[in-house]
Amino acid sequence: MKNFILLCFMLVALNLSAQDILKLHNGSTIECKVSSTDGSVVTFIYKGEELSQKISKIAINSIKFASGRNQVITEKIDLSGEDAFQKVILTKNMDDVEGLTRIGEVKGKTAFISYRSGANADKKSEERLKADCLKLGGVVVLVTEDKDYAVGKTYEKGLGSSQTRMVGVAYKY
Repeated sequence: MKNFILLCFMLVALNLSAQDILKLHNGSTIECKVSSTDGSVVTFIYKGEELSQKISKIAINSIKFASGRNQVITEKIDLSGEDAFQKVILTKNMDDVEGLTRIGEVKGKTAFISYRSGANADKKSEERLKADCLKLGGVVVLVTEDKDYAVGKTYEKGLGSSQTRMVGVAYKY
């Protein structure tokens, strides 16, 4: 009977100390208690602490819950190949870069005098922003500025009459 009671106490103690494990794309793991996976972030509490933390789902490969269940959150972005820059993520949501490593500022703009429409100028500016991020080894750009500048009358936004300028901060896993 003593062995049975001791075994019960050990199982309860083991269950109380069971932790969830976040497996990150940068290769590290976090032992914690996941409290929420809502929106674009996972909210968790580090082992032995009480303060809740947030990390972007972009940074997380999977969660192994204390129950034994595994949940894949995101696949790692493969930045190899000729058009790899197109896989870089542009966002204006601060939560999307929570827990990622800041690596520098990036810029993308088009010339004032060009043969591009407004929409095409926006696309070219985005491509340059993504390419700059990729050169730094980044996977996400937090866009901090996105402006269109018009030459002449603002209501006549045709070919060659606008410039698009985007500025952001590049992040890596």
